Amino acid sequence: MCQFYEGMEETAKLLPIAVASVLTNGLVFLLFYKQKTLRSSSNYLLLGLAICDFLTGAVNIPYYLVLSFRVVPQSIVYEFYYWMVVQHMLVAISTAYHLLFITAEKYLAIVRPLRRYVVTKKTVLKVIATIWVVSGCIATIQYAWREETPHIRKTYEIVYGTACLVIVFVVPYVFMVYAYTVMLKKVRGRKRPPSRNKDKMQKVDRNDGKCILIFALMAAIYLCCWFPYFTLTLALRGDLILEESPTVCNTIEAFVTIRFLTSVTNPLLYAFFKRDFWLSLRSLFLKRKSRSTVLKRSATSRTRYSNVSLGSTSHGKGFPDMELQVNHPLDKENIVWTSSV
Repeated sequence: MCQFYEGMEETAKLLPIAVASVLTNGLVFLLFYKQKTLRSSSNYLLLGLAICDFLTGAVNIPYYLVLSFRVVPQSIVYEFYYWMVVQHMLVAISTAYHLLFITAEKYLAIVRPLRRYVVTKKTVLKVIATIWVVSGCIATIQYAWREETPHIRKTYEIVYGTACLVIVFVVPYVFMVYAYTVMLKKVRGRKRPPSRNKDKMQKVDRNDGKCILIFALMAAIYLCCWFPYFTLTLALRGDLILEESPTVCNTIEAFVTIRFLTSVTNPLLYAFFKRDFWLSLRSLFLKRKSRSTVLKRSATSRTRYSNVSLGSTSHGKGFPDMELQVNHPLDKENIVWTSSV
């Protein structure tokens, strides 16, 4: 029963995150499918990031919840746990590299605008494929020492954890901090022409500055959510934390939950605060609202037609009088169509 309650406790914490992740990233997929204007080279990187976040909610969290209930047979529990770690590492590494290349693309757009034209959709798709291949290789390399003795395996895990911190977090984030600093200085230092294009340039600067802040915030949230978790994991693997006190256990448990939050915050940030996504989202809902209004008017016109038809029959009048009682052009179209049937 204790195992069941432990699983229910984890489910109560993580299931809302999983559902929110699937829904918010599903909305991003819907926008890409409906709005062709979003299918730019830079936004394809955001689509790749949305795939990472969607997998977190649809695969990684359910996988973790199954393990938390401890219903996996003992004969395969080690394999089950191993592949869970591989999946989590795959998505975490892929997310970090997507953020890295999103930053690089924006850096070229602002600091080296002429070189940005080299970044085509085909190039971006190749970059995304490379990200997944590299992330898969880094995540599955742990399989090489899986059958080693505990002492040798621990040594490999310490080396592996340290390498991941450097390659996946430290080096990319050094570049990100540099890139965002340079981009903000570049936007603030732009010269405003004393002409009628001044307002247009100010609008471009505001949009670029807002976009930079959104991406920087995404990178900062990812760092805050994942860096402590991997640091504590490395410390546990290397026996740097000798005594697992309640405080340490609660801290690790908290970061296990917090690390999944980026899968929800990322799509919310660029879907509701990035200008092109927000305009596409608003356009999508306005179209749906307009369609529902048309359908409602159509139903009203049919009701009017039925009432007019009954009234004209009782007075012995024909269909010509019907058109005098129609005011809306949509109603006329529906009356003609109904009469033909």
